[in-house]
Amino acid sequence: MNRQTLFLGITLFSMFFGAGNLIFSPYMAAQAGSLTPAALLGFVITAVVLPVSAIVIIAPYGSASRMISRLWKPLGPVFLTLVYLLIGPCIAIPRTAGTSLEMWTWLIGSGWMPRILYTVVFFALASLLALHPGKLKDILGKLLGPALLVLILLLCVPVLLHPGNVAQPSAEWADQPFFTGLEEGYQTMDILAAFCFSVVILLNIRQAHLKNVKRALLFAGLTAGVLLAVVYTLLAVSAMSRSTVLQPLSNGAQILSAMALETWGSAGQVLCGLIFLLACCNVCAGLLASCSEYFCELLPAIPYRLWLALFAAAGALLAVTGLDSILSWSGQLLSLICPVAILLLVTGLFRRPVMGQDPNGSAVSGK
Repeated sequence: MNRQTLFLGITLFSMFFGAGNLIFSPYMAAQAGSLTPAALLGFVITAVVLPVSAIVIIAPYGSASRMISRLWKPLGPVFLTLVYLLIGPCIAIPRTAGTSLEMWTWLIGSGWMPRILYTVVFFALASLLALHPGKLKDILGKLLGPALLVLILLLCVPVLLHPGNVAQPSAEWADQPFFTGLEEGYQTMDILAAFCFSVVILLNIRQAHLKNVKRALLFAGLTAGVLLAVVYTLLAVSAMSRSTVLQPLSNGAQILSAMALETWGSAGQVLCGLIFLLACCNVCAGLLASCSEYFCELLPAIPYRLWLALFAAAGALLAVTGLDSILSWSGQLLSLICPVAILLLVTGLFRRPVMGQDPNGSAVSGK
Protein backbone atom coordinates (compact mmCIF):
# COMPACT_ATOMS: atom_id res chain seq x y z
CA MET A 1 0.00 0.00 0.00
CA ASN A 2 1.37 3.43 -0.96
CA ARG A 3 0.64 6.84 0.52
CA GLN A 4 -2.07 7.61 -2.04
CA THR A 5 -4.18 4.60 -1.09
CA LEU A 6 -3.59 5.32 2.60
CA PHE A 7 -4.98 8.84 2.13
CA LEU A 8 -7.90 7.41 0.17
CA GLY A 9 -8.64 5.05 3.04
CA ILE A 10 -8.55 7.87 5.58
CA THR A 11 -10.84 9.88 3.27
CA LEU A 12 -13.35 7.05 3.14
CA PHE A 13 -13.16 6.64 6.92
CA SER A 14 -13.80 10.38 7.36
CA MET A 15 -16.84 10.25 5.08
CA PHE A 16 -18.34 7.36 7.04
CA PHE A 17 -17.47 8.45 10.57
CA GLY A 18 -19.99 11.08 11.60
CA ALA A 19 -21.75 12.01 14.80
CA GLY A 20 -23.99 8.95 14.74
CA ASN A 21 -20.92 6.72 14.50
CA LEU A 22 -19.34 8.59 17.40
CA ILE A 23 -22.19 8.00 19.82
CA PHE A 24 -23.31 4.44 18.99
CA SER A 25 -20.35 2.43 20.27
CA PRO A 26 -19.75 4.24 23.61
CA TYR A 27 -23.46 4.02 24.47
CA MET A 28 -23.47 0.34 23.53
CA ALA A 29 -20.44 -0.35 25.73
CA ALA A 30 -21.85 1.57 28.70
CA GLN A 31 -25.02 -0.53 28.51
CA ALA A 32 -23.34 -3.87 27.72
CA GLY A 33 -20.71 -3.46 30.46
CA SER A 34 -18.82 -6.70 30.95
CA LEU A 35 -20.39 -8.17 27.79
CA THR A 36 -18.99 -5.41 25.56
CA PRO A 37 -16.63 -7.72 23.56
CA ALA A 38 -19.54 -9.83 22.29
CA ALA A 39 -21.66 -6.74 21.57
CA LEU A 40 -18.75 -5.03 19.80
CA LEU A 41 -18.20 -8.05 17.54
CA GLY A 42 -21.79 -7.89 16.33
CA PHE A 43 -21.58 -4.12 15.94
CA VAL A 44 -18.43 -4.31 13.80
CA ILE A 45 -20.01 -6.82 11.41
CA THR A 46 -22.88 -4.53 10.43
CA ALA A 47 -21.19 -1.13 10.97
CA VAL A 48 -17.82 -1.95 9.35
CA VAL A 49 -17.80 -5.18 7.34
CA LEU A 50 -21.04 -4.52 5.43
CA PRO A 51 -20.28 -0.91 4.33
CA VAL A 52 -16.71 -1.69 3.29
CA SER A 53 -17.89 -4.78 1.40
CA ALA A 54 -20.45 -2.61 -0.37
CA ILE A 55 -17.74 -0.24 -1.61
CA VAL A 56 -15.72 -3.16 -3.00
CA ILE A 57 -18.76 -4.82 -4.64
CA ILE A 58 -19.96 -1.61 -6.33
CA ALA A 59 -16.53 -0.52 -7.60
CA PRO A 60 -16.22 -2.74 -10.72
CA TYR A 61 -19.51 -1.34 -12.04
CA GLY A 62 -18.29 2.26 -11.82
CA SER A 63 -21.35 3.30 -9.81
CA ALA A 64 -24.16 1.79 -7.76
CA SER A 65 -26.65 2.92 -10.40
CA ARG A 66 -24.94 0.82 -13.07
CA MET A 67 -24.87 -2.20 -10.78
CA ILE A 68 -28.59 -1.97 -10.03
CA SER A 69 -29.64 -1.07 -13.58
CA ARG A 70 -28.39 -4.38 -14.93
CA LEU A 71 -31.36 -6.00 -13.13
CA TRP A 72 -33.88 -3.53 -14.57
CA LYS A 73 -32.76 -0.33 -16.25
CA PRO A 74 -35.10 2.16 -14.49
CA LEU A 75 -34.40 0.61 -11.07
CA GLY A 76 -30.90 2.07 -10.76
CA PRO A 77 -31.70 5.78 -11.05
CA VAL A 78 -35.00 5.45 -9.14
CA PHE A 79 -33.52 3.58 -6.18
CA LEU A 80 -30.33 5.66 -6.06
CA THR A 81 -32.23 8.94 -6.31
CA LEU A 82 -34.36 7.93 -3.33
CA VAL A 83 -31.27 6.89 -1.35
CA TYR A 84 -29.35 10.07 -2.16
CA LEU A 85 -32.28 12.31 -1.24
CA LEU A 86 -33.00 10.52 2.03
CA ILE A 87 -29.45 10.05 3.27
CA GLY A 88 -28.44 13.43 1.89
CA PRO A 89 -30.51 16.63 2.06
CA CYS A 90 -33.51 15.09 3.83
CA ILE A 91 -31.73 13.58 6.85
CA ALA A 92 -27.98 13.23 7.15
CA ILE A 93 -26.83 16.56 5.71
CA PRO A 94 -28.99 18.79 7.95
CA ARG A 95 -28.44 16.48 10.92
CA THR A 96 -24.66 17.01 10.75
CA ALA A 97 -25.11 20.71 11.50
CA GLY A 98 -27.75 20.15 14.18
CA THR A 99 -25.75 17.48 15.99
CA SER A 100 -22.49 19.41 16.04
CA LEU A 101 -24.33 22.55 17.18
CA GLU A 102 -25.61 20.76 20.29
CA MET A 103 -22.03 20.33 21.49
CA TRP A 104 -21.40 24.11 21.35
CA THR A 105 -24.59 25.52 22.92
CA TRP A 106 -22.68 25.99 26.19
CA LEU A 107 -20.58 28.60 24.36
CA ILE A 108 -22.84 30.25 21.77
CA GLY A 109 -26.23 29.78 23.44
CA SER A 110 -29.38 28.12 22.09
CA GLY A 111 -31.27 31.11 20.67
CA TRP A 112 -32.35 31.45 17.05
CA MET A 113 -29.65 33.87 15.96
CA PRO A 114 -26.68 31.80 17.23
CA ARG A 115 -28.28 28.71 15.67
CA ILE A 116 -28.70 30.41 12.29
CA LEU A 117 -25.20 31.90 12.35
CA TYR A 118 -23.59 28.57 13.30
CA THR A 119 -25.55 26.74 10.58
CA VAL A 120 -24.57 29.22 7.87
CA VAL A 121 -20.88 29.04 8.82
CA PHE A 122 -21.00 25.23 9.07
CA PHE A 123 -22.49 24.76 5.61
CA ALA A 124 -20.22 27.39 4.08
CA LEU A 125 -17.21 25.45 5.38
CA ALA A 126 -18.61 22.05 4.29
CA SER A 127 -19.43 23.43 0.83
CA LEU A 128 -15.92 24.82 0.51
CA LEU A 129 -14.49 21.39 1.33
CA ALA A 130 -16.79 19.76 -1.25
CA LEU A 131 -16.10 22.31 -3.97
CA HIS A 132 -13.62 19.98 -5.72
CA PRO A 133 -14.84 16.40 -5.08
CA GLY A 134 -11.80 14.90 -6.76
CA LYS A 135 -9.55 16.56 -4.18
CA LEU A 136 -11.29 15.27 -1.04
CA LYS A 137 -8.33 12.90 -0.65
CA ASP A 138 -6.06 15.88 -0.09
CA ILE A 139 -8.42 17.57 2.39
CA LEU A 140 -10.00 14.74 4.36
CA GLY A 141 -7.28 12.14 3.83
CA LYS A 142 -4.28 14.31 4.65
CA LEU A 143 -5.64 16.93 7.06
CA LEU A 144 -9.08 16.64 8.65
CA GLY A 145 -9.24 12.85 8.93
CA PRO A 146 -5.91 12.55 10.80
CA ALA A 147 -6.88 15.55 12.97
CA LEU A 148 -10.10 13.76 13.98
CA LEU A 149 -8.15 10.60 14.87
CA VAL A 150 -5.75 12.60 17.05
CA LEU A 151 -8.63 14.27 18.92
CA ILE A 152 -10.30 10.89 19.55
CA LEU A 153 -7.01 9.58 20.94
CA LEU A 154 -6.79 12.61 23.25
CA LEU A 155 -10.25 11.75 24.55
CA CYS A 156 -9.81 8.01 24.99
CA VAL A 157 -6.20 7.43 26.05
CA PRO A 158 -6.47 9.24 29.44
CA VAL A 159 -9.62 7.21 30.19
CA LEU A 160 -7.86 3.94 29.39
CA LEU A 161 -4.84 4.90 31.51
CA HIS A 162 -7.08 5.45 34.54
CA PRO A 163 -9.92 2.95 34.20
CA GLY A 164 -12.82 2.78 36.61
CA ASN A 165 -15.20 -0.11 37.27
CA VAL A 166 -16.94 -2.26 34.68
CA ALA A 167 -20.68 -2.61 35.25
CA GLN A 168 -22.89 -5.62 34.75
CA PRO A 169 -24.89 -5.43 31.51
CA SER A 170 -28.26 -3.71 31.56
CA ALA A 171 -31.35 -5.86 31.04
CA GLU A 172 -31.55 -5.08 27.31
CA TRP A 173 -28.00 -6.34 26.72
CA ALA A 174 -27.79 -9.23 29.17
CA ASP A 175 -29.32 -12.04 27.07
CA GLN A 176 -28.00 -11.65 23.53
CA PRO A 177 -25.26 -9.01 23.42
CA PHE A 178 -23.91 -10.16 20.05
CA PHE A 179 -27.25 -9.87 18.25
CA THR A 180 -28.14 -6.63 20.01
CA GLY A 181 -24.78 -5.22 18.88
CA LEU A 182 -25.50 -6.52 15.37
CA GLU A 183 -28.73 -4.52 15.35
CA GLU A 184 -27.02 -1.40 16.73
CA GLY A 185 -24.43 -1.49 13.96
CA TYR A 186 -27.19 -1.89 11.40
CA GLN A 187 -28.80 1.31 12.73
CA THR A 188 -25.80 3.35 11.57
CA MET A 189 -27.19 2.70 8.06
CA ASP A 190 -23.70 3.09 6.60
CA ILE A 191 -24.67 0.42 4.10
CA LEU A 192 -26.66 3.16 2.31
CA ALA A 193 -23.83 5.67 2.67
CA ALA A 194 -21.60 3.19 0.82
CA PHE A 195 -23.94 3.42 -2.18
CA CYS A 196 -23.43 7.20 -2.16
CA PHE A 197 -19.71 7.40 -1.40
CA SER A 198 -18.44 4.92 -3.98
CA VAL A 199 -18.71 7.42 -6.85
CA VAL A 200 -16.57 10.03 -5.06
CA ILE A 201 -13.90 7.54 -3.97
CA LEU A 202 -13.60 6.25 -7.53
CA LEU A 203 -13.33 9.85 -8.75
CA ASN A 204 -10.45 10.46 -6.33
CA ILE A 205 -8.74 7.26 -7.48
CA ARG A 206 -8.95 8.40 -11.09
CA GLN A 207 -7.65 11.88 -10.37
CA ALA A 208 -4.73 10.38 -8.42
CA HIS A 209 -3.81 8.56 -11.69
CA LEU A 210 -3.44 5.23 -9.91
CA LYS A 211 -2.82 2.49 -12.46
CA ASN A 212 -4.50 -0.38 -10.62
CA VAL A 213 -7.99 0.84 -9.69
CA LYS A 214 -9.01 -2.48 -8.17
CA ARG A 215 -5.96 -2.66 -5.92
CA ALA A 216 -6.31 1.00 -4.88
CA LEU A 217 -9.97 0.57 -4.00
CA LEU A 218 -9.34 -2.67 -2.14
CA PHE A 219 -6.63 -1.13 0.04
CA ALA A 220 -8.64 2.06 0.56
CA GLY A 221 -11.64 0.01 1.68
CA LEU A 222 -9.53 -2.16 3.97
CA THR A 223 -7.82 0.92 5.46
CA ALA A 224 -11.18 2.58 6.13
CA GLY A 225 -12.51 -0.65 7.63
CA VAL A 226 -9.53 -1.08 9.93
CA LEU A 227 -9.74 2.55 11.08
CA LEU A 228 -13.48 2.26 11.73
CA ALA A 229 -13.02 -0.96 13.70
CA VAL A 230 -10.13 0.45 15.73
CA VAL A 231 -11.95 3.69 16.58
CA TYR A 232 -15.17 1.86 17.47
CA THR A 233 -13.15 -0.46 19.71
CA LEU A 234 -11.28 2.42 21.31
CA LEU A 235 -14.49 4.31 22.10
CA ALA A 236 -16.26 1.15 23.30
CA VAL A 237 -13.45 -0.03 25.60
CA SER A 238 -13.10 3.48 27.03
CA ALA A 239 -16.82 3.61 27.86
CA MET A 240 -16.79 0.04 29.18
CA SER A 241 -13.94 0.88 31.57
CA ARG A 242 -16.18 3.53 33.23
CA SER A 243 -19.53 1.81 32.64
CA THR A 244 -20.49 1.81 36.33
CA VAL A 245 -20.64 5.61 36.21
CA LEU A 246 -21.71 6.00 32.57
CA GLN A 247 -24.48 3.40 32.34
CA PRO A 248 -27.24 5.69 33.73
CA LEU A 249 -26.61 8.30 31.00
CA SER A 250 -29.19 8.30 28.22
CA ASN A 251 -27.10 8.68 25.04
CA GLY A 252 -23.62 8.48 23.58
CA ALA A 253 -23.12 12.23 23.38
CA GLN A 254 -23.60 12.53 27.14
CA ILE A 255 -21.18 9.64 27.68
CA LEU A 256 -18.44 11.22 25.55
CA SER A 257 -18.96 14.58 27.23
CA ALA A 258 -18.74 12.97 30.67
CA MET A 259 -15.48 11.20 29.76
CA ALA A 260 -14.00 14.41 28.38
CA LEU A 261 -15.00 16.48 31.41
CA GLU A 262 -13.65 13.88 33.83
CA THR A 263 -10.22 13.69 32.21
CA TRP A 264 -9.75 17.21 30.79
CA GLY A 265 -11.92 19.36 33.05
CA SER A 266 -13.48 22.42 31.41
CA ALA A 267 -11.23 21.94 28.36
CA GLY A 268 -13.10 18.69 27.78
CA GLN A 269 -16.07 20.64 26.45
CA VAL A 270 -13.87 22.17 23.77
CA LEU A 271 -12.28 18.81 22.96
CA CYS A 272 -15.66 17.09 22.62
CA GLY A 273 -17.03 19.97 20.57
CA LEU A 274 -14.08 19.82 18.17
CA ILE A 275 -14.48 16.05 17.74
CA PHE A 276 -18.15 16.41 16.83
CA LEU A 277 -17.48 19.42 14.61
CA LEU A 278 -14.77 17.66 12.60
CA ALA A 279 -16.69 14.39 12.33
CA CYS A 280 -19.88 16.14 11.21
CA CYS A 281 -18.13 18.51 8.81
CA ASN A 282 -16.20 15.67 7.17
CA VAL A 283 -19.35 13.63 6.64
CA CYS A 284 -21.32 16.66 5.45
CA ALA A 285 -18.64 17.48 2.87
CA GLY A 286 -18.61 13.88 1.66
CA LEU A 287 -22.40 13.78 1.38
CA LEU A 288 -22.61 17.14 -0.38
CA ALA A 289 -19.96 16.04 -2.88
CA SER A 290 -21.55 12.63 -3.45
CA CYS A 291 -25.09 13.95 -3.88
CA SER A 292 -23.98 16.80 -6.16
CA GLU A 293 -21.81 14.49 -8.27
CA TYR A 294 -24.66 11.99 -8.65
CA PHE A 295 -27.30 14.53 -9.64
CA CYS A 296 -24.86 16.30 -11.95
CA GLU A 297 -24.42 12.99 -13.77
CA LEU A 298 -28.18 12.34 -13.71
CA LEU A 299 -29.09 15.86 -14.92
CA PRO A 300 -25.94 17.26 -16.57
CA ALA A 301 -27.68 20.46 -17.66
CA ILE A 302 -27.33 21.67 -14.07
CA PRO A 303 -23.63 22.12 -13.14
CA TYR A 304 -22.01 20.51 -10.11
CA ARG A 305 -21.58 23.76 -8.17
CA LEU A 306 -25.24 24.67 -8.54
CA TRP A 307 -26.25 21.26 -7.17
CA LEU A 308 -23.80 21.81 -4.33
CA ALA A 309 -25.33 25.19 -3.51
CA LEU A 310 -28.87 23.77 -3.66
CA PHE A 311 -28.10 20.86 -1.33
CA ALA A 312 -26.20 23.09 1.09
CA ALA A 313 -29.09 25.58 1.17
CA ALA A 314 -31.65 22.80 1.69
CA GLY A 315 -29.55 21.28 4.47
CA ALA A 316 -29.14 24.63 6.20
CA LEU A 317 -32.87 25.37 5.99
CA LEU A 318 -33.83 22.01 7.49
CA ALA A 319 -31.13 22.24 10.16
CA VAL A 320 -32.51 25.60 11.32
CA THR A 321 -36.22 24.77 11.15
CA GLY A 322 -35.88 21.34 12.72
CA LEU A 323 -35.84 17.72 11.61
CA ASP A 324 -38.52 16.18 13.82
CA SER A 325 -41.29 16.03 11.21
CA ILE A 326 -38.97 14.59 8.56
CA LEU A 327 -37.32 12.06 10.84
CA SER A 328 -40.73 10.74 11.93
CA TRP A 329 -41.31 9.18 8.49
CA SER A 330 -37.94 9.14 6.74
CA GLY A 331 -36.25 7.06 9.44
CA GLN A 332 -38.83 4.31 8.95
CA LEU A 333 -38.38 4.48 5.19
CA LEU A 334 -34.60 4.15 5.56
CA SER A 335 -35.10 1.05 7.70
CA LEU A 336 -37.12 -0.48 4.88
CA ILE A 337 -34.59 0.47 2.20
CA CYS A 338 -31.56 -1.02 4.00
CA PRO A 339 -32.60 -4.69 3.50
CA VAL A 340 -33.28 -3.93 -0.18
CA ALA A 341 -29.80 -2.41 -0.48
CA ILE A 342 -28.23 -5.54 1.03
CA LEU A 343 -30.16 -7.73 -1.40
CA LEU A 344 -28.99 -5.62 -4.34
CA LEU A 345 -25.40 -5.96 -3.15
CA VAL A 346 -25.76 -9.74 -3.07
CA THR A 347 -26.95 -9.69 -6.69
CA GLY A 348 -23.96 -7.49 -7.50
CA LEU A 349 -21.65 -10.38 -6.68
CA PHE A 350 -22.85 -12.25 -9.75
CA ARG A 351 -21.80 -11.54 -13.35
CA ARG A 352 -19.48 -8.77 -12.20
CA PRO A 353 -17.70 -6.73 -14.92
CA VAL A 354 -13.93 -6.70 -15.16
CA MET A 355 -12.40 -3.95 -13.01
CA GLY A 356 -11.58 -0.99 -15.22
CA GLN A 357 -14.62 -1.57 -17.44
CA ASP A 358 -18.22 -0.59 -16.83
CA PRO A 359 -21.00 -3.04 -17.78
CA ASN A 360 -21.07 -1.55 -21.29
CA GLY A 361 -17.31 -1.96 -21.72
CA SER A 362 -16.28 1.67 -21.37
CA ALA A 363 -13.33 2.61 -19.26
CA VAL A 364 -13.90 3.68 -15.68
CA SER A 365 -10.32 3.76 -14.54
CA GLY A 366 -10.18 7.52 -14.93
CA LYS A 367 -6.85 7.88 -16.68
